[in-house]
Amino acid sequence: MDRSQSLNAPPLFDGSNYAFWKVHMCAFLCAIDEMVWDSIENGYVRPITAKSEWDKAALALANTNSKAINAIFCDVSTDEFHRILHVKTAKEALTILETTYEGTKKVKDTKIQMLTTQFEEVKMSDNESFDSFCGRLNEIVIAKLNLREKIEDAKVVRKILRSLPESFQVKVTAIKIWMR
Repeated sequence: MDRSQSLNAPPLFDGSNYAFWKVHMCAFLCAIDEMVWDSIENGYVRPITAKSEWDKAALALANTNSKAINAIFCDVSTDEFHRILHVKTAKEALTILETTYEGTKKVKDTKIQMLTTQFEEVKMSDNESFDSFCGRLNEIVIAKLNLREKIEDAKVVRKILRSLPESFQVKVTAIKIWMR
């Protein structure tokens, strides 16, 4: 079975399509145990006392971090592993990968702004098929979603209706009447 279709592991991350891998990895880590994902969201701080002095709660937190970091280490290529092999927590590993492939907050904000401008300016040309136009628009919508900014469906529909060429005006009018 192709690894990307396995129920036991997310697809191997080789440096391409980080957004796809991140969604699958999040689902995989939650499927292991919700506390595993919590260890990434909240971070993990190892107690300073000797392991023999840890209570059950401290041991459980350590175990969730270990499960998460093991899953991440197992599901990245050798090149990606070298980026994160020095980390002690799963949160650190994902932060490094996220910064590498999505950029810092400033870079993300810039990308979002560029995508917003593309969304506002996209129009269907007279000689373009509807499917081609929708594909271009969908790429922008998905790119923004991958940066954690969702464009509401109603806004996308309004954009499509405003962006169609004159030859679609009868259909656009009918749709607008139906939507009322």
